[in-house]
Amino acid sequence: MGLYVQGGKKVGGMYMADGSGTYKKIGGMYYADGEGNTKKIYSSFLPAGTVLYDGSSKVDWNKLLFTDPQQYQLNRPLEKLRNGIKVTYGDAYYSGVPGYNGSFTQDFIEIDHIIEKSYPISQLNSNFIVLTSTDIFGRIGNTANQNDDGKILFDLSSNIFTYKSPNNLWSAWTNINNSQIYEYAPILKIKAY
Repeated sequence: MGLYVQGGKKVGGMYMADGSGTYKKIGGMYYADGEGNTKKIYSSFLPAGTVLYDGSSKVDWNKLLFTDPQQYQLNRPLEKLRNGIKVTYGDAYYSGVPGYNGSFTQDFIEIDHIIEKSYPISQLNSNFIVLTSTDIFGRIGNTANQNDDGKILFDLSSNIFTYKSPNNLWSAWTNINNSQIYEYAPILKIKAY
């Protein structure tokens, strides 16, 4: 038992025949666009919960200070996603906290606030997703016109993503001087869902 093409030649497995005696062996699952082009669709997807990026070590947090989007490394490309990704955003002030400070530092001060956002595959392929302060922090800073939107960009065929944190500007002071500090949203984790 098997499949046959024109001329009675027996073939095994699954083949695509063009009706004029030529054929091509195919395996797995393919998507055809109706114009003779096919693209292999993976039959094994990333399991839900697979960690694609872990930012909890704070290694990449200094990239938050740049005004342009910065590149970050995923553990693997996104091409085997089944549904999409979940991104967990943290919340951190840089150099101090709003209001009174004993002194200012050159470090991040993490606060106990996270938010998780889900992005389906349809939003991920080379489209910037705008991140507002209200969406990510749930509030805006207390200095007018100094709350900047962030953005994040994924490419399904790459293990690099691009990110610029939204930021809020807050008033802060010590006994000696007044200053303004920024609030950023470091990415703590990215998982497949």
